[in-house]
Amino acid sequence: MRPTAHVPDSVLDDVRERARTPAVARLRRGAVALLTVIVALGAVGLLGVRSVTTHAAGGGHELSLTYPRVARAGLDVPWDLTIRKPGGFSEPVVIVVESDYFDLFETQGWTPEPSAETSDASRTYMTIDPPPGDTLTLGFDAYIQPSSQLGHSGSVSVSEKGVDVATLEFTTWLVP
Repeated sequence: MRPTAHVPDSVLDDVRERARTPAVARLRRGAVALLTVIVALGAVGLLGVRSVTTHAAGGGHELSLTYPRVARAGLDVPWDLTIRKPGGFSEPVVIVVESDYFDLFETQGWTPEPSAETSDASRTYMTIDPPPGDTLTLGFDAYIQPSSQLGHSGSVSVSEKGVDVATLEFTTWLVP
């Protein structure tokens, strides 16, 4: 007489449960906790763009810049420069920016458009026609390039007769 084969009640009957050690369980719990923290930070907006405003003064000018302090690739970011000169602007305004900083961005352009623009090895010089009143606002419509990884430091100055009279320095950090 031949022995009869055992017929399983389920296709899972012969699947062994893997023994879990306490170390593996702690590791798994830690990984789940870390992912939960990351998801929670993202849900409340702490992993997006963090903008700040910085100020400087010199040569009769007051500068205020709102820029991305922390950002991620692919996101729209603010970069808005306000220059105030009590008494108003009688001549065109020359704004000088470090060219390397703007390699972080894909741009849609400046508002207002400079009436003239030139550059040297490290800086871009934009000439803006004098606005009415005592305030000039220069906006940069941009987003962080998808290929940008680390961030960059830069500066913006108002120049009169080839001399920087007021300068702001700033740094944008990029996170994954």
